[in-house]
Amino acid sequence: MAPCSRLRPSTRSEPAHHGRRSTLAITVSTPDLPELDLHAVESAVAEAIRRRTTEGLRVLGHGEISLVLAWPSTQPVMAVKRVPPFRTPGAAQQYTTVCEQFFDLLRGAEVAVWPTTLHTHERSDGRAVVYHRQPIADATLLGTNVLRATAPIDDHPLLIAIADAAAAVCSPTVGFDCQAANWLWDGTTATQLDFTSPFTLLPSRKELTYDPRAFLQEYPVVVRPYLKREFTSLIHRYTTAEGALADMVANLFKEGLEPWVDPAIGTINRRLGVNLERSTAQRMFDEDRRLMPLVLKLKKTHRWWLTRTGRRYEQLLPMATTYGR
Repeated sequence: MAPCSRLRPSTRSEPAHHGRRSTLAITVSTPDLPELDLHAVESAVAEAIRRRTTEGLRVLGHGEISLVLAWPSTQPVMAVKRVPPFRTPGAAQQYTTVCEQFFDLLRGAEVAVWPTTLHTHERSDGRAVVYHRQPIADATLLGTNVLRATAPIDDHPLLIAIADAAAAVCSPTVGFDCQAANWLWDGTTATQLDFTSPFTLLPSRKELTYDPRAFLQEYPVVVRPYLKREFTSLIHRYTTAEGALADMVANLFKEGLEPWVDPAIGTINRRLGVNLERSTAQRMFDEDRRLMPLVLKLKKTHRWWLTRTGRRYEQLLPMATTYGR
């Protein structure tokens, strides 16, 4: 396997603190971005959740876990991603520590990381909300858009870089969501963009390294134990380079990039010395295409029940999954 010559490490910032109600984690330095008014952004998101609409917000995109907002909405200068509230500041701190360790791991694997800082907002109800803050990326450099604008070829350097990154990062306790939509490509360097849900497991491989209840609270209580087991098991897919890259190929089907499927598979097999088959990626895509809309329906059902009974739902949901676009 060739070394990760197309990847480069990022830099690191010193810790900073911004008052009793917000903290800034040690993550990856963000160039010349203004302060993030956590109270303002959380108030805007809470109002959007209450009204069940993103009207008034600038949505840059969304995945299955979170939406990406341009902030401030009137004159955006940064991208922010909101993680569902943690029950305590301690649980939020555990999560940001895991993210910090994941940044270190990526740097050690010579994977470039998009400048990112994590900001924790402690609410008056005792819960803590973590926001990821980043510069707004040039959408034309997103991996999926780069491939969309290019005729399919064997061994495209972006695909080589992704394959090498997966080989360097994946381990029995570390999964890597390396789908093309999570990368920026400037012609020489592949830069990882999305860190909201680190796929890191305890040595038993049965538990995440941070409290998953913040993410599970989006679902009805009765299904949370089952979903916790299933989602943890699903992360195992990403803990081998072959599995993570098979998922990357499956997402090419979702993104309407089927002409790139065979070139991607060929690149992966040559770089890793494996025998990934098209049918494997197709099966993954078919399974996810059935699962993800059901997951969103569960979230919307729980939102309906909580609001009907006078309680608060904590997440801004998209109208459809990325499989329904």
